[in-house]
Formats: sequence, C-alpha cells, structure tokens
Amino acid sequence: MITELNNQHNFNNYRYLLVDNLVALNSMSPLSHDSLVNQFGEDKLFGEQKLTQVLRTDLDYDPSICPTLIKLAEPHEFLASPILDEIGKQAEFECFWSKRYICAYIVSPLKPSLLAKQLITIGNNIAKILQQPYYPFFEPFRMQFLQEVATNQDTAWLKSQFAQIENYYYPSIHAGQFIRFTADSELETPDRWSTQYCQRLKHFKMIRTLVKAWANNRTQFDNQKSLPRHNQVILHSTQLVEQAYQLGLTEATDILFWGLNGLRYQTAFTQHPNVLEQIAKAQKAPGTLSKHVIDAQIHLESPSLSINE
Repeated sequence: MITELNNQHNFNNYRYLLVDNLVALNSMSPLSHDSLVNQFGEDKLFGEQKLTQVLRTDLDYDPSICPTLIKLAEPHEFLASPILDEIGKQAEFECFWSKRYICAYIVSPLKPSLLAKQLITIGNNIAKILQQPYYPFFEPFRMQFLQEVATNQDTAWLKSQFAQIENYYYPSIHAGQFIRFTADSELETPDRWSTQYCQRLKHFKMIRTLVKAWANNRTQFDNQKSLPRHNQVILHSTQLVEQAYQLGLTEATDILFWGLNGLRYQTAFTQHPNVLEQIAKAQKAPGTLSKHVIDAQIHLESPSLSINE
C-alpha cells in the first residue's frame, strides 16, 4: 500500500486512515487509541490536528466511540510510516470480524475537519434513502458487498457521493487485502440505489453471517482447507441466501446449512433432487433441514464427498 499511497496522483493529496472506535484494541497495540494519541496526538488550540473525530450522527452523543480520522501525510509529503505494516497486519487479523477497526485509507484534497464532515454528509444522504442510519465506509464488508453485489449504476451512485474523495481503499475479507473502490464514471448516475439492491440489503446480516461461518469452517475442518477459494464468496452467499428464502426456508439454521453446503458443493448440492425433497420437510418443521439431509444419506458427486463426511 505504501507504493500506492505515494503514487503520483495520491502524492498531491492528504492521505488518511479511518478507524472505528466501536472496536477496542488492546492498549498495548501500536494502533490502539492510546498509542495513536501518543504517536499522532497534538494539543492544538487552533488549526488542524492529526487525529480528528468523525461525529457520526447516530453516535455523536459520545465522541469517544466515534470513528477517528488519522492524517498520515499531507499533500506533497512522502509517506514512509512504519505504522502501515501494523495496519496491514491488523486488517488481515480482523478480516472476518463483524465489526472491524481498520476501515479505510482515504485520499482527499480536503483537510481533516472538512473530510470528517463530508463523511457524515455522505452517510446521512444514504440514511435518508434507506430511512435508517447507514454509513458503509465504517464497515468494510458493506463496501465489498456493494462492489460484488450491486449493479454498475448502484456503484456509480455511491461514487458520485465521493466527489471530494480522490481514492478510497477498504480492507477486504481476503486476508485484509485493500481494494480500491471504483465505479464507471461514464455511466449516467441515478438519483438513488436501485430497488433490487435495497431489497438485497434486507438480507445483509444473514449474508454476512454465512460468509463468516464459511470462513470459520475453512479453518476448523481439515477437509475444507484444500477446497477452492471463492473469489466472489459474498456474491455467491447473497445468491444462496436469496435462494433459501425463495424455497421457503425461514429458520436461520436452515438458511446457513443451505448456504454453507451451496458454497462447498455448489450445484451438486443445490440442484440435487434428493436434497430438494427435504425442503418441504424443513418448511413444516423449521430448523430440521440438516437432520433430514443427513438422514437421507445423500452422496454428492462433486467434490466427491458425501454430506455425512
């Protein structure tokens, strides 16, 4: 990331790190709030500070839990801080946390106080459309969800809100690797997100739970560690959760069972006639899908594992 943040375009702007104080790191961590204050804190009566609180409208009653914007470098200042290594390690460590501390690198011509206000304005604009608090840039998973699941027009709408942000990099679920948020600038920008995308957001928590469960399974079960990695696991999980609801599955355990096996076996599971026969039983007794599928002793052709293994 240091090469990216120092490239010719980014070098001409402020470069920031955005962290979420709803996640509390151990005080000994070089990225903890206390450590950041010791490293970057400035007792200024006037002027811009290196640490700026972003007063989220839904959290501004307690500034201590609001996100912090950290000014890493000013325009035309070479960024060579060893803290970037720690940021990368932390982003990898927490990549499947429901709430993450490392939110984004932000490149902008705006000074800290102005950028902090702009982030809140963007979030409030989205909240008006969804009629609920929604600040995607404080939750990297939501940003990745948008880029994998939304249409190009939906992505272009959020990009239009980022008019004063030159570049935005968020940590992905893939070992915390940072992804640059991009959109097709040639598209006609809609005035809001599409109905389809807003509909998909209704299942967001279930989709995130499925992705996290998939990640945990890959680390806990030896027979899953060697399975191919899904580069678009969020999109696949979204499709499987929507499919589960369409099939009449309503219990979370049934939806997760359907989703996990769908991710693992793909169509060998989701289109298997004997698997589909068990759906009606789970509809009558929610929470029993896994029992019915296991009792049916269904063997899958790909990746040549049975559901009992």
